Amino acid sequence: MALDDDRVTLSYTAVIPTRNRAGHLPGAVATLLAQTRRPARIVVVDASDEPLTPGETLTRAVAQAGVELVVVHAEPSTAGQRNRGVERAETPLVLLLDDDVALQDDYVEVLLERWRRAGLNAFGAMVGAPDYMPPQGPFGRMARRALMLHYQAPRGRATTIRRSRKLRLVPVPPDDVIVPTCGAGFGLFRTDLLRRHPFDERFSGYAPGEDLDMSFRLGAEAPILQVPAVRYLHAWDPRERTSPARWYLRGRRETYFRLRHLERSVLSRAAFALSVLAEAAMAGIDSARERDPRHVSGFLRGVAEALRERAKAMR
Repeated sequence: MALDDDRVTLSYTAVIPTRNRAGHLPGAVATLLAQTRRPARIVVVDASDEPLTPGETLTRAVAQAGVELVVVHAEPSTAGQRNRGVERAETPLVLLLDDDVALQDDYVEVLLERWRRAGLNAFGAMVGAPDYMPPQGPFGRMARRALMLHYQAPRGRATTIRRSRKLRLVPVPPDDVIVPTCGAGFGLFRTDLLRRHPFDERFSGYAPGEDLDMSFRLGAEAPILQVPAVRYLHAWDPRERTSPARWYLRGRRETYFRLRHLERSVLSRAAFALSVLAEAAMAGIDSARERDPRHVSGFLRGVAEALRERAKAMR
């Protein structure tokens, strides 16, 4: 459907997956109510050990804003929780929002205007640009580039996928650009494509790489537009991202998703192997610094499990 009539507007549903972080929910809802274009419905998909119930203050604020609030309880799985939220959408677009992400007040309005001018079918998704990312020094950036890991290329044109299936990241491009994949915690997506390309629910809990996997499949059908004119802020917790559990999840789950899309060329396989060795070394450094072997042992165990599963699937 081409939306070239100024009288036609696009509506969206916001989906917030959360687990055991009741304190984050008011902030996530507040960033939605502060939008100059509010959602028609907010779907909170909760997987907490103690089921979450919105307080009276939050419920009243949402109702006064003219927005419907729905709380769904689901098993702990970021993939499954997002899929359950999308199932509750009755709008052409869905905003997937992590509970620790804040948006510029006109974030959605700007994206919707881009979409309205182009037509609904012109894009599969839109995202803004990060307001902050941990900086990479020149030597660290060079090392990560050589070792086929994610690295930032601030002066590049657009984010691209490397042979290893890691990313060459351009956090804030100079202009609107098409990107091959994107994170899911701050993106506006076409509802029909989210249903056609759902998140892979193979893993319970948090699964790094599942958002890139989903958006890569979706982006192959309809372009993903990154709009640097609007910004999001994703809370950064260095302790969480270097925990032993994180290293296992990275080895097991991100490796699985990377293998799923890895090209079969010799160069791609060599790039992938180099990236795994580099991450194993990084996990080893964490283990040595914290005197805890679980960082490196967990990562290696996760990689081995992913490789075995992939080999079995290829037979």
